[in-house]
Amino acid sequence: MTGFLASIVEAYGELRVNKGRILLSLIGVAFSVFALTAVMGAGGMLGGALQQSMEKSGGRDTVLSIQSMGDMTYEMDEFGNENITSSGQQDEVTGPELDEFVFEQIDRLGIEHRTRRAYSDVRIQTTQGVQTSALNGVDPSYATMYRMQVERGRWISDSDQHRLAPALVVNQPLYETLGSPELGTEPVTLYGPTGAQEAAQAIIIGVLPPDASTDYAPQAYIATDGLAAVPGYDENAPAASEYLVWVPPEQADVVRSQLARALSGGGAGSFDVYPTSFGVEEMSIYKVFGYAIAGVAVVILLLGAMGLVNISLVTVRYRVREIGIRRSYGATGGRVFFGVLMESVVATVLAGVVGVGAAVALVKAPFVTDFFREQGLVDIPPFPVDAVVVGLLAATAVGVLAGALPALIATRIKVIDAIRS
Repeated sequence: MTGFLASIVEAYGELRVNKGRILLSLIGVAFSVFALTAVMGAGGMLGGALQQSMEKSGGRDTVLSIQSMGDMTYEMDEFGNENITSSGQQDEVTGPELDEFVFEQIDRLGIEHRTRRAYSDVRIQTTQGVQTSALNGVDPSYATMYRMQVERGRWISDSDQHRLAPALVVNQPLYETLGSPELGTEPVTLYGPTGAQEAAQAIIIGVLPPDASTDYAPQAYIATDGLAAVPGYDENAPAASEYLVWVPPEQADVVRSQLARALSGGGAGSFDVYPTSFGVEEMSIYKVFGYAIAGVAVVILLLGAMGLVNISLVTVRYRVREIGIRRSYGATGGRVFFGVLMESVVATVLAGVVGVGAAVALVKAPFVTDFFREQGLVDIPPFPVDAVVVGLLAATAVGVLAGALPALIATRIKVIDAIRS
């Protein structure tokens, strides 16, 4: 260990003496490591943006959908094919009973994030007349599972389930069409199919930020149990169109089979459990994107290494007499080889630290993070640690590769010829 530390100190001293010769090469290495780290870091964050964009529509990895299939009947047709039909068991089990049964099975598995989702529509008074808007009945956990953030106001809470005046969270197109009413105080009017004969007041409690995935049409979100207060809503309709749970990806298959078995064996009919989301790593375009980033990184690394090799060879030839004198005083070939090699490694590691630091500062700069938010990144992740590690390892590898050839040449210098030179 003492010899290794002594070699590092000696290499640093030589760098200070010959800093004029290697400055340009170190600038090149620092820039190469900077480009490598920045490309990998930005690529990782763009991958996160793509993943989060997908999670807004399909849910986080992994969200499972649970749908009641009723009492299934299996029949053979005239061609010998098996047909599956549902008898509609909802006629026997009420919505609240079905909710209680499904949630009981979910709680037994220790699943924390769950929500119901019911699809409906509502006629709402806007500045341009009465218009129809999509209405989604959800529970509070829906926002976490689908990465939904409220730009103004707040999201649905448990206290909104049984309000006399339904609480709505709307997207930007609907909010603007409503005339941007004051949140929490200014009511809006909801109509049923018969018009003014069926009307109710609702309150806008939150507005979603502009997003292409939710702004294609007016949409509103309401607490699932609050749908009963919406004019024209069918009270005989099931409480939920589907149930959603969010489980760790590594447990998805096990939880899926256990849920399907527990639900179908509870006397409430058959249930279908299937994933609604998948990881971005499963997309072929993401794999191609990763290969492209790796290719660019390798090219950048090779360019930096080639420049450093040339400068190192020139530096060794200038130091022929110095190396000969060290050999005459008893320095072994291994000591000379390791000393010259460590000069290159120490130099590139220092350059790598500078390059990595500059890359992190650039990628985390406010104008860059604002760009990522525009691309759909809801939660700005930290700079990828693997990009930092790869950058430093690349700088070390460049130092080893660039210093090996000059170090080998230095060990083959004959002492007498070196002193005469």
